[in-house]
Amino acid sequence: MDIQYKYQFKTLSVTLPANDTQASKTIELPKGLSIAAAAKPNRALDKILNLGLYEQGQEINTPIDINFWRDREIGNHMIDGFVPVNSDGSSELEAKIIAPNGSFTSAITVQIVFVVKQDAVCHI
Repeated sequence: MDIQYKYQFKTLSVTLPANDTQASKTIELPKGLSIAAAAKPNRALDKILNLGLYEQGQEINTPIDINFWRDREIGNHMIDGFVPVNSDGSSELEAKIIAPNGSFTSAITVQIVFVVKQDAVCHI
Protein backbone atom coordinates (compact mmCIF):
# COMPACT_ATOMS: atom_id res chain seq x y z
CA MET A 1 0.00 0.00 0.00
CA ASP A 2 1.41 3.37 -1.09
CA ILE A 3 0.35 6.47 0.88
CA GLN A 4 0.66 9.82 -0.85
CA TYR A 5 -0.20 13.11 0.82
CA LYS A 6 -1.76 15.98 -1.05
CA TYR A 7 -0.12 19.40 -0.76
CA GLN A 8 -1.72 22.76 -1.36
CA PHE A 9 0.53 25.76 -1.98
CA LYS A 10 -0.42 29.37 -1.16
CA THR A 11 1.75 32.43 -1.68
CA LEU A 12 1.71 35.81 -0.02
CA SER A 13 3.83 38.85 -0.83
CA VAL A 14 4.44 41.49 1.83
CA THR A 15 6.11 44.78 0.91
CA LEU A 16 7.97 46.88 3.46
CA PRO A 17 7.93 50.45 2.12
CA ALA A 18 11.13 52.50 2.15
CA ASN A 19 11.80 54.15 5.52
CA ASP A 20 9.22 52.00 7.38
CA THR A 21 10.09 49.46 10.06
CA GLN A 22 7.20 47.01 9.67
CA ALA A 23 4.49 45.83 7.31
CA SER A 24 1.98 42.99 7.36
CA LYS A 25 -0.55 41.18 5.24
CA THR A 26 -3.03 38.40 5.92
CA ILE A 27 -3.83 35.13 4.16
CA GLU A 28 -6.55 32.53 4.68
CA LEU A 29 -5.13 29.01 4.84
CA PRO A 30 -7.21 25.84 4.56
CA LYS A 31 -7.21 23.20 7.29
CA GLY A 32 -4.45 20.64 6.99
CA LEU A 33 -2.46 18.03 8.87
CA SER A 34 0.43 20.48 9.05
CA ILE A 35 1.65 23.72 7.51
CA ALA A 36 5.18 24.79 6.63
CA ALA A 37 6.55 27.98 5.07
CA ALA A 38 9.58 29.45 3.37
CA ALA A 39 10.28 33.09 2.50
CA LYS A 40 12.48 34.94 0.08
CA PRO A 41 13.16 38.69 -0.21
CA ASN A 42 13.32 40.28 -3.67
CA ARG A 43 16.90 41.46 -3.11
CA ALA A 44 19.99 40.89 -0.99
CA LEU A 45 19.71 42.42 2.46
CA ASP A 46 22.44 44.29 4.31
CA LYS A 47 20.75 44.05 7.73
CA ILE A 48 18.31 41.87 9.61
CA LEU A 49 14.72 41.64 8.41
CA ASN A 50 12.46 39.52 10.61
CA LEU A 51 9.35 37.57 9.63
CA GLY A 52 6.80 36.53 12.25
CA LEU A 53 3.41 34.81 11.95
CA TYR A 54 0.29 35.62 13.95
CA GLU A 55 -3.12 33.96 14.27
CA GLN A 56 -6.04 35.90 15.76
CA GLY A 57 -3.57 38.51 17.00
CA GLN A 58 -1.44 35.94 18.86
CA GLU A 59 2.16 35.23 17.89
CA ILE A 60 2.46 31.65 16.60
CA ASN A 61 5.94 31.83 15.05
CA THR A 62 8.40 34.19 16.73
CA PRO A 63 9.82 36.85 14.40
CA ILE A 64 13.22 35.65 13.17
CA ASP A 65 15.51 36.76 10.35
CA ILE A 66 14.36 35.98 6.81
CA ASN A 67 17.51 33.86 6.34
CA PHE A 68 16.08 31.26 8.74
CA TRP A 69 12.88 31.04 6.67
CA ARG A 70 14.60 30.12 3.41
CA ASP A 71 14.04 26.76 1.77
CA ARG A 72 16.87 24.32 2.49
CA GLU A 73 17.62 21.11 0.63
CA ILE A 74 16.88 18.57 3.34
CA GLY A 75 15.44 15.11 2.86
CA ASN A 76 13.65 13.73 -0.17
CA HIS A 77 10.72 16.11 -0.47
CA MET A 78 10.84 19.75 -1.54
CA ILE A 79 9.13 20.99 1.62
CA ASP A 80 11.43 19.12 4.04
CA GLY A 81 13.50 22.31 4.33
CA PHE A 82 10.53 24.61 5.05
CA VAL A 83 9.91 25.99 8.56
CA PRO A 84 6.99 24.41 10.46
CA VAL A 85 4.11 26.83 11.11
CA ASN A 86 2.47 26.51 14.52
CA SER A 87 -1.05 26.27 13.10
CA ASP A 88 -3.12 23.65 11.31
CA GLY A 89 -4.90 26.25 9.19
CA SER A 90 -8.60 26.90 8.78
CA SER A 91 -7.99 30.47 9.89
CA GLU A 92 -6.47 33.76 8.81
CA LEU A 93 -2.75 34.18 9.38
CA GLU A 94 -0.94 37.49 9.49
CA ALA A 95 2.62 37.62 8.15
CA LYS A 96 4.55 40.55 9.59
CA ILE A 97 7.97 41.72 8.43
CA ILE A 98 9.93 43.86 10.87
CA ALA A 99 13.19 45.79 10.47
CA PRO A 100 14.45 45.69 14.09
CA ASN A 101 17.60 47.72 13.39
CA GLY A 102 15.91 50.58 11.53
CA SER A 103 14.33 51.09 8.16
CA PHE A 104 15.73 50.35 4.72
CA THR A 105 16.25 53.13 2.17
CA SER A 106 14.27 51.32 -0.53
CA ALA A 107 11.22 49.05 -0.45
CA ILE A 108 11.62 45.30 0.08
CA THR A 109 9.12 42.66 -0.96
CA VAL A 110 9.16 39.24 0.71
CA GLN A 111 7.34 36.32 -0.89
CA ILE A 112 6.18 33.67 1.56
CA VAL A 113 5.20 30.21 0.32
CA PHE A 114 2.91 28.21 2.60
CA VAL A 115 2.52 24.48 2.07
CA VAL A 116 -0.55 22.82 3.58
CA LYS A 117 -0.16 19.04 3.99
CA GLN A 118 -3.57 17.46 3.54
CA ASP A 119 -5.08 14.00 4.05
CA ALA A 120 -3.35 11.10 2.40
CA VAL A 121 -4.61 9.20 -0.58
CA CYS A 122 -3.97 5.44 -0.38
CA HIS A 123 -2.99 3.49 -3.48
CA ILE A 124 -3.12 -0.29 -3.31
